[in-house]
Amino acid sequence: MNRYLISLACIVRFLRYFIHPCLWYEMRKSIRMSIVEYLKEKLSPLKSETALTIFSIALMLVVIVFMSGVTYILTTENPIPIAFLGGGAIRVFLWSINAQSHAETIVVALYYLMGAGGVWLYLNATTRPYNPRTTKYMLFFSFLLILLAGIGIYAAYLAKFTPP
Repeated sequence: MNRYLISLACIVRFLRYFIHPCLWYEMRKSIRMSIVEYLKEKLSPLKSETALTIFSIALMLVVIVFMSGVTYILTTENPIPIAFLGGGAIRVFLWSINAQSHAETIVVALYYLMGAGGVWLYLNATTRPYNPRTTKYMLFFSFLLILLAGIGIYAAYLAKFTPP
C-alpha cells in the first residue's frame, strides 16, 4: 500500500514540475470540483437553461450512438444490414462477437435510449416535484422504462450468443 502512495506522490511531483503552472492550477481545480460544476463553468457562455438542455441531449445522443456500435459499422469493410436465414427467417442479432448488423445497432441504441429516458424521467421526478400525483406517475414510468430497457438489453445479449 505504501509503494502505491509513493508512486502516486512521484507522479504528482512530476506533473507539478513539468506542466505549466497555469495548466497545473486548472487541473487541480478541476479535480476538486465535481464534473457538473466543471461543465457548468465551461459551458457558461451558453447562459440559458434551454441551450444547456439542448447541448446535454445532443451529447447524450452522441454517446448512445457510439455505445451502440456505430464505430464498428463505420470501420468495417463489409457491414451486414440484416441476416436472412434459410426458410425465410430473419436474424437481427448475429451470433458472433466479431460481427454486428445495422439492425442490431439500431435496436441496441433504442434500448439505451429507453434506459436514458427512464433515468431522465426519474431525475426529473425527484428534483422537480410538481404535485404528488405527477411525481408518482413519473416514478412509475421511469421504473418501467428502465426495466424494459434492461430486459431488452439482456434479451439482445442472449440472442447474440445463441446460435441459429
